[in-house]
Amino acid sequence: MSRESMLDHVVDVISADGMAGLSIRAVAARAGVAIGTVQHWFPTKQAMLLAAMDRVAQIAEQASDARLSRADPDDRVRAVAQLLVPADPASPVSRVWVAFAAYAVADAEVRARYEQLWARTHAGVVGLLAAAAPRAAASALDDAASELLALADGLTIAVLDEPGRMPPARAAAIIRRRVDALLAELGG
Repeated sequence: MSRESMLDHVVDVISADGMAGLSIRAVAARAGVAIGTVQHWFPTKQAMLLAAMDRVAQIAEQASDARLSRADPDDRVRAVAQLLVPADPASPVSRVWVAFAAYAVADAEVRARYEQLWARTHAGVVGLLAAAAPRAAASALDDAASELLALADGLTIAVLDEPGRMPPARAAAIIRRRVDALLAELGG
């Protein structure tokens, strides 16, 4: 079994059972392999966790890249904003990302990786907003990106934890309205 396919099983375990359910034994059971096979690729739980963070970031980047092919800068902002909020409460990427966020509170190494990945996301959103509103001040773009990402975080948690109160379609409508308002405020 390849490292990538083993990593997909790590992501599946975290998505289904959270960080509390992540163990070398759980991944081996999910993959249908011996514990030693998992340890060959990931000698520790921490190694699995950090690799899973990178894998989820890679999946999100690939999805984002596909949406960035749109010609209109405003549409690129809207498309990425929609991507930041799960379209399904069972979204593995969103479930794992939220699990990382919670785990980062208690683990310095995970927090450092989470901050690094989040800084890249923030910079990307600032760049998208700057392309849509080229005359906006840098501080306004930074504030708008921070607001948009904070809103996406809150909506993601609501969709995952309370889909009855916050169905994905409602969350998508909320973030779409806020993106449109931010673009108007920024002059985009």
